[in-house]
Amino acid sequence: MARVRSPNYPAFGLNEALSRIRTIHEAEQHLSAPKEVIAKHLGYNGLNGGSLKAISALLKYGLLDEAQGNKLKVSPLAISILYPGKGDDRASAIREAAFKPGIFQEIFNEWEGERPSDENLRAYLIRRQFATDAVDRVIEAYRETMDLVAQEGSDYSASATPTGGQRHQERSAMQPATHGKPSVRQPHETVFTPASGEPFRVSFTGAGIEVSGLLSSPERADELVRAINALKVLLRPAGSATRPDAEEETP
Repeated sequence: MARVRSPNYPAFGLNEALSRIRTIHEAEQHLSAPKEVIAKHLGYNGLNGGSLKAISALLKYGLLDEAQGNKLKVSPLAISILYPGKGDDRASAIREAAFKPGIFQEIFNEWEGERPSDENLRAYLIRRQFATDAVDRVIEAYRETMDLVAQEGSDYSASATPTGGQRHQERSAMQPATHGKPSVRQPHETVFTPASGEPFRVSFTGAGIEVSGLLSSPERADELVRAINALKVLLRPAGSATRPDAEEETP
């Protein structure tokens, strides 16, 4: 009997993928290299099942680009995440990479950005013809990737879903525009729904971070910490409120 072949999915989460692409960039910079060389940079002896899965994951996240001569090189998207320049929106670039794997986009759309339980997600993946021995790996990679998106200041709402070119068009709420005047911190709300129980709400009102909801487990407390960290960058530094007329400093 032929072995069931699962649909394509990245072998690990985006956080690990970024660590691996950094290793490749430190070795090759902007240069392209054969797949065998890329595999060795990743710690493998050559092309085998493990190295091919790792390379495939980096391609799925858009962190590697194909070059002439069947070679690969670090992509501009990866560079914008690893070494963001002035004005770059790292959080938006991370969202773009996170949703490049088709299965992650499908899961996100299926639950409109909310987080289903592992049991619910497992049933969905099996219906999508995933082999049972692959399901847990998909769930783990998806969870880790969405956690990274949240930590970088994005919420699990449909509005966070990236589209082609959006990374270069949208302005992050974490980087408001300034024109010689103090920036206005816009209200921002993040709603987290755990696997079970009622959601809790974390919002930035302009004056500070407001939290409402019930924390009934250590896991929910951890989710609250991630939500607060996602909005913490919007808080003004201590003492900044005493200088409402201060002009933007020039380097």
